[in-house]
Amino acid sequence: MRESKRKMYWFFTVVTVCLGVFGTYEFYRAKAYEQAVEDTYNRAFFELTGYVDDIDSLLAKTMLATDAGELATLSSELSVQANSAKACLSQLPITEIQLDNTEKFLSQVGDYTYTLSQSLIDDKQISVSEYENLHSLGLFATSLNNTLTELCKSVYSGEIHFGKNNEVVLVKTAYAEDEHPLSSVEKEFGEYPSLIYDGPFSEHIENMSPKMTENQREITADSAKKIACEFLEIDNLQLRGQTENVSMESYLFGGKNKGTDISIALTKQGGQVVYFLKSRRIFPEKISVETAMNKARAFLSNKGYKDMTTSYYEKTGGVATINFAYKQNNVTCYSDLIKVKVALDDGEIIGMEANGYVMNHHIREIITPQLTKQQAREKISSRLSIDSVSIALIPKDSKREVLCYEFKGTSAGRNFLIYINAQTGKEEDIQILIESPDGILTI
Repeated sequence: MRESKRKMYWFFTVVTVCLGVFGTYEFYRAKAYEQAVEDTYNRAFFELTGYVDDIDSLLAKTMLATDAGELATLSSELSVQANSAKACLSQLPITEIQLDNTEKFLSQVGDYTYTLSQSLIDDKQISVSEYENLHSLGLFATSLNNTLTELCKSVYSGEIHFGKNNEVVLVKTAYAEDEHPLSSVEKEFGEYPSLIYDGPFSEHIENMSPKMTENQREITADSAKKIACEFLEIDNLQLRGQTENVSMESYLFGGKNKGTDISIALTKQGGQVVYFLKSRRIFPEKISVETAMNKARAFLSNKGYKDMTTSYYEKTGGVATINFAYKQNNVTCYSDLIKVKVALDDGEIIGMEANGYVMNHHIREIITPQLTKQQAREKISSRLSIDSVSIALIPKDSKREVLCYEFKGTSAGRNFLIYINAQTGKEEDIQILIESPDGILTI
């Protein structure tokens, strides 16, 4: 009995020691993890401050730049610093606060100066209002730089501590309990200007509304359901919700037909179909892509989408996704895009995405080109062997459309599309045409 008690004693002693060692190990491992998290946040914050300091200096230089090449160089550096700053900002524990204007500033600052440099390259002068915008951006950059510098001092002194608690990122700080210390960053942009310019982050892009629904009345869910049922030629759809996209508020419907799940969205204004999708099993291919294109073209025509021309397609998982663009008076309008999905087992139309068409389709007043085809051809590199030429309206990053001659040709064994501005002769874009058994795409 005594021997048994002794063994039991040693057993519990060993277990206790092991638990103690394990507990100590877990404690220090947790502390090491917390320290690693804090170090990651601190590094991101200090790097953010450094990038904003660089942006402040670069913007000061842009105010004095009059040469297109110098301004282009500065705008390129600004874009690099701003993108790096955005990356650092995304790593910080800021989920509980909104930094919309801060992020907008970092998106626009390089983009705006690049647009101004392109104006100089095109022999245009920077206007007084554009210089005022640059000056305003510079003031915001200086103010933001000063705020981040002060916050850095608080981090160094320990007033602000980035940590992790209960899997929720917190900021432990000497500031007021109801105030996130990084909220002071956003306060610097209380009167941030609306920048309207020819770039992808211009204010006007956020405020764009669908051209297809302009001046159309808002319809009820019941009316939208009727349109959706007629479009899909079924009668058992149910309302599943509404989108939160302010520029294109839509009704969402869903249902089943012959065992297939179906979803479709229509705009509240005007009841335009934004997309539909049929989810079903796809069997081995039996029809060609050419046949699928013909079926897709007939489908669009039957649904009232006239004058659509095929451009590119992609084949994956037994489904061909075919791009169609609207054509007006022999001018291809690439903004008015519809993608049609065709099952290659039986040719059924199983999907359509018409967001680009709904946003952009309208009858244009297409201006007469200032350049002839021959004059535009002279702008093309002699290294391109031209196969064909057509005319098209192409969208820029700012959504502005430009009338261009579209030259298709080959160079060094590769296919290219080159777009020459039909008014100015400027080379607007170069695309590589990738042709393979799985599709024809551009990059």
